[in-house]
Amino acid sequence: MEQILPENWAFMHFAMIFCITCAQMLVVYVLSDSSNPPAGLGLYTVYFMAALLGWIAATLQQGPNPPMAVDVPSVASILNSYILFMAAGQRAAMTRGRLPLGIMCLLACLCVFFLPPADMFLVQIGSASLFFAGTGILCVWRAWTQHNIGDGIIAFAAMMMIVGMPGAAFQQLFADNTAQAQSIAFGVHSSAYALVAIGFLASVLIEYQQHLSHLATEDPLTRLLNRRGLEDALHISLANASRHDLPTAAIAVDIDHFKQVNDSFGHEVGDRVIRQVADFLERMSRGSDVVARTGGEEYLLVLPNTGLDAARVLAERIRAAIGDHPLLVDNQRIPVTVSLGIASAGGEVDLDTLSQEADRALYLAKRGGRNRVASVESKPLHLSTATVKD
Repeated sequence: MEQILPENWAFMHFAMIFCITCAQMLVVYVLSDSSNPPAGLGLYTVYFMAALLGWIAATLQQGPNPPMAVDVPSVASILNSYILFMAAGQRAAMTRGRLPLGIMCLLACLCVFFLPPADMFLVQIGSASLFFAGTGILCVWRAWTQHNIGDGIIAFAAMMMIVGMPGAAFQQLFADNTAQAQSIAFGVHSSAYALVAIGFLASVLIEYQQHLSHLATEDPLTRLLNRRGLEDALHISLANASRHDLPTAAIAVDIDHFKQVNDSFGHEVGDRVIRQVADFLERMSRGSDVVARTGGEEYLLVLPNTGLDAARVLAERIRAAIGDHPLLVDNQRIPVTVSLGIASAGGEVDLDTLSQEADRALYLAKRGGRNRVASVESKPLHLSTATVKD
């Protein structure tokens, strides 16, 4: 078997980095063509491309050719680390620290013209460690707030740099072993780069999966829950009501004469009316209540631990608040009113049955003249005596 020389190892290492970068860039290309590209995609693309160029320069320096006049790999390492910091900041929607660290990056790169290679190596590992530390802080924060393990992997890569680079500096300063120091820095940086690539890919995939989950349970126009999301959100509340024999109320809401609004003013205004009503429902409901959009102009509020009388009071408040706030479009006031139907059940509750009862009450409110509240219970039906506003 032919002996593998050090320069061959360098080219094998470059081949591995090249494959990782190409695979990553393929994923980036596909994601960039989507309607909702991930945050920070542009700067991460720059990072991966710049890192590949840096690894090319490092690989060429390992060959038998004369060394470069300027320590390009060190400059590339500093720039790449700073670009990674900016990419992590863009993805986390935080821009603090860019300017001072950018100035430090510029000064560190300019040192290549004034310092000997040994001193430049120390500047390189010190700067890279600093920028990776900033990256780690941003990724830890995003991993915690977004519950995304992919950002945690990038933070782990940053921790590797923070822990490994002082070892390289120790070999350079105190052991006077430049070759060992460069080997440590080379290995740590390579491992960190691979972890960043894996972490970014995992972060994007997890974010995409969360987005699909939201699409399955969330109405895209109002950001309210849809029917499936409503059932998932009420699973614990309904089980608790069944266990402790607690009442559960439902309020069905329908926008009056919505088809006329669409026909007269267009679907864009119709969408604004739908969003406005949704905002009122969210603002006026309690934290324990669940609000969902169940149809084109239909909504359903489910109120755990709430009886019929309390639900009727809330429904009247909602009806009055929406009726008192017409939609203003091009200095024209468009009146918006809603009809509401209420139903209540105690103990074990079937959501379908409860919503059907609320829909039945809603039908009665519409038959009674709209802009009204009706309720269904075991007693006779009740229709509110509120005056319909013109």
